[in-house]
Amino acid sequence: MTPDEVIDLRRWLDASGGIADGKPFLGDRRLDALVEVMLEMAAQLWVVKRRNAVLESLLTEKGAIAPGDMEGHSLPDERAGQLRAERTEFVATLFRSFSELPTEPTSEEPA
Repeated sequence: MTPDEVIDLRRWLDASGGIADGKPFLGDRRLDALVEVMLEMAAQLWVVKRRNAVLESLLTEKGAIAPGDMEGHSLPDERAGQLRAERTEFVATLFRSFSELPTEPTSEEPA
């Protein structure tokens, strides 16, 4: 994230009126967990999109690749395997909030 993006995020959190006070924001911890998954995924996706745009721009400007080269490229098997392992870790990160939910309903959640 850029410093400006961090400032914007802090400004939003400060104005949220206690969104992180520990109580279910949407009335149910499961819904909150789903929203956390969506927000984590959106944050991760934005970082990747931004970095890819910068990388592609730099590579094209320096003549290292021609526009469109990335679409036609295939990864070696070893690197593809590494990416599969990284994907597993990525998915675990996205769904971490579900793993933190209690297995038994609490008094504030319907049975």
